[in-house]
Amino acid sequence: MNRREFLALGAGAVAARAFGELKVFDLGLADETVLKIESIEVDLGLGKAFKALHFSDTHLNFFDVADATAVPARKPYLHQRWVRFPQAVQSFYATLDYARQRGLPLLHTGDLVDCVTDGNDRFLAHNVVGLDWHYAIGNHEYHDRDPKHDGDGARQRGRLQKFFKDDLTVSSRVIGGANFVAFDNGETQVREETIRRVKAEFEKGLPVVLMCHIPPFYTPTFLNNSVATRAAILRGQGYDEKHIAGRTRPTNIWGRYDQKTRDFYTWLQTKSQLKAILCGHTHCAERDGFSETADMVVAGGNYEGRGYEITFK
Repeated sequence: MNRREFLALGAGAVAARAFGELKVFDLGLADETVLKIESIEVDLGLGKAFKALHFSDTHLNFFDVADATAVPARKPYLHQRWVRFPQAVQSFYATLDYARQRGLPLLHTGDLVDCVTDGNDRFLAHNVVGLDWHYAIGNHEYHDRDPKHDGDGARQRGRLQKFFKDDLTVSSRVIGGANFVAFDNGETQVREETIRRVKAEFEKGLPVVLMCHIPPFYTPTFLNNSVATRAAILRGQGYDEKHIAGRTRPTNIWGRYDQKTRDFYTWLQTKSQLKAILCGHTHCAERDGFSETADMVVAGGNYEGRGYEITFK
């Protein structure tokens, strides 16, 4: 390997390849390998197949002294969240390496970071800037080390935009004859500007694959699994059973949408050009119908190495 080839791999790819079949947890989970990539197919009606890697919810959580001292009350929270996703970095590097080895386009549907911090900014600057991937922003990109900024969406997008080639509001790429359109629904409600720009993408006349973080609706599978999953997470974070028992089953997110967001998703269900919606957010890998022509494909948590190798055909 010459110097140019070595540099082209990037530090993340080299690190992942060097570990091979890395066992992330040495105690208690001896068979916990990094990647758990599932192969699926999505029919776009193109007649010529191509592959891509869909992953979501990496939840990188770097913080440093500046983050901890800026808002001292948040230090325990940052530590707690780091413990929640101990495998995130290894999973991220290994996923990039998996895609590079196979020449797969990268499609990420949000929550790359668990919280916006100085530590995460530095990680993104060294590992994401220049990365050729298609990205849809998640709800955790709107979380700040200082909660007073959590509701300032424009501020959060502006802080993160410099790390990404894609416009974090709406961006599109034609891959294999299909229009892959990533849009921001990380704040739950979809903004008017976002709706207008997504609708304009359908005027190109190509098959459309949408990418967003939050599934337009929660499936019964997710709702049924969520209580047990949440209980396991809370136990791992040290909460007692009384606290865990008080956590209720989540309601379907559809009931929290404003009218323009409901109208937008209902409009999408009428579009025969729409062939799939790639999502994340729930950490529960599943697939369900969205409309007569489109499936909703939800990736599991990349923080534990999950993702889809999708054959689009």
